[in-house]
Amino acid sequence: MINYRLVQKTKILEGPDSVQLLPRLCRENGFCKPFLVFDKGIAHAGIAGKITEIIKEAGLDFVTYDKITPDPSSDLVDEGAALCRTAECDCIVAIGGGSTMDAAKGMNVMRVNSGKILDYVGHEDRMNPAGSLICIPTTAGTGSELSNWIVITDLDRGDKHPIDVRNSTSEFAILDPLLTLELPASITAETGLDVFSHAFEAYTSVSCSPMTDLICEKLMEEVIRWLPLAVRNGKDVQAREKMMVCASYGGFLLVDCLVHIGHCIAHEIGARFHIPHGAACAYAFPEMVRHIAGPCAEKIRYTGRLLGAEFNGDESPREIADKTAAAYRRFRDETLGLRPIRSYHPDHRKVNLDMAEHILRDPITSMTPEKVEVEDILLMLYRIFVD
Repeated sequence: MINYRLVQKTKILEGPDSVQLLPRLCRENGFCKPFLVFDKGIAHAGIAGKITEIIKEAGLDFVTYDKITPDPSSDLVDEGAALCRTAECDCIVAIGGGSTMDAAKGMNVMRVNSGKILDYVGHEDRMNPAGSLICIPTTAGTGSELSNWIVITDLDRGDKHPIDVRNSTSEFAILDPLLTLELPASITAETGLDVFSHAFEAYTSVSCSPMTDLICEKLMEEVIRWLPLAVRNGKDVQAREKMMVCASYGGFLLVDCLVHIGHCIAHEIGARFHIPHGAACAYAFPEMVRHIAGPCAEKIRYTGRLLGAEFNGDESPREIADKTAAAYRRFRDETLGLRPIRSYHPDHRKVNLDMAEHILRDPITSMTPEKVEVEDILLMLYRIFVD
């Protein structure tokens, strides 16, 4: 089969107040009874109420499911899918951040497939394709509205499982920056750093290409320009809109390039220590850069220059990585004010061989441009937590 590049199937509505077009989108595509998925935070913020009011005024029937939690569990996905089928809803509308969109994508898969969502871990080829999913992100981070991956937590084992839902991605996405204006500065920073990680890891993935490199370079440049403005002033609509677009492109890059060891580490430390995903990616970033210094020195140098690092041209790959890592830390900690990892009070006893081996088994680890061994992961984890 030919490996086509830059395939993007999601139809996008973008711009301030674009969420007002949701009823028209439903009608034009024959959707009569949407199943709305969101979390209680979105409800308390009034965003869910705003969208349900738009749907009510349009005369559409709907059903709501508001049980989504961070790191959504397989139980929530299976329960929501069952409720969606029972209520005979004909589309799913995800309203929220990455956790909500991941859960909704999983529910959409299970609307048309038997068994449970975890049955498809490593068996994605058995999935019947599912359409009729509308994603309305309320953060600018995961880009889940355009990506083909979901991450689902197995509560019994405490593991996170990435699942490729390539044939069941969002059919539509609505990018309305006005829905992000109330995001706290801390969440704005965390989610924005996830966008940067998506761009950099796609840029250095074994699946990168000249076509994707161009997008990655521009994305990193845009995040460095606009994220500090969005953190400093959450009401800056232009900065919010730019970051939403960047986040979606970051999710799009996951289809072509995936991510690699930085995200694998982030999935694990996020699950074990209840660290938000974007923050976990940011803590892993400097050690990831050092690990891939050999094969990616020039791309790391390019990234370092974007971040304000200075090079004299005589640096070794490790020195290039160290300078870039230091520049990233300044951006992360001083410009954006990300809280230190120790503030989560991680139990260092959990940083062990079992944890490293679990990261190594993550299928996305294979996308890392430098071979990864258990010893490498243990060293990276040690440096992340003692830094």
